[in-house]
Amino acid sequence: MASAIWENERGTFLRVIVHPNSKEKRFIAEVTTEAIHINLKEPAREGRANSELLKKLSKALKISTSEISLVAGHKSREKTLLIMSVDANQIARKLLDETKAVKY
Repeated sequence: MASAIWENERGTFLRVIVHPNSKEKRFIAEVTTEAIHINLKEPAREGRANSELLKKLSKALKISTSEISLVAGHKSREKTLLIMSVDANQIARKLLDETKAVKY
């Protein structure tokens, strides 16, 4: 079974499933063992949803956008992100905290 968050020598990887053009107010809809479900306001056009994903995730994790890179799924709803500065346990805690906070 795949995991939503894992580490290797390159850094920490996240498997996310994005929901572009979402009307939901929560940025992180759900964190499961398989994936992190993320609501985005931007449509999946011209990289706008990917850009929003990186900006909002960096804000949620309190890191720079330069520390997050999209390594797979540029044109897919399922994406793999690489974070070089934060370990998997810290990311999991921050994401779970974020699911409890509603963003308006």
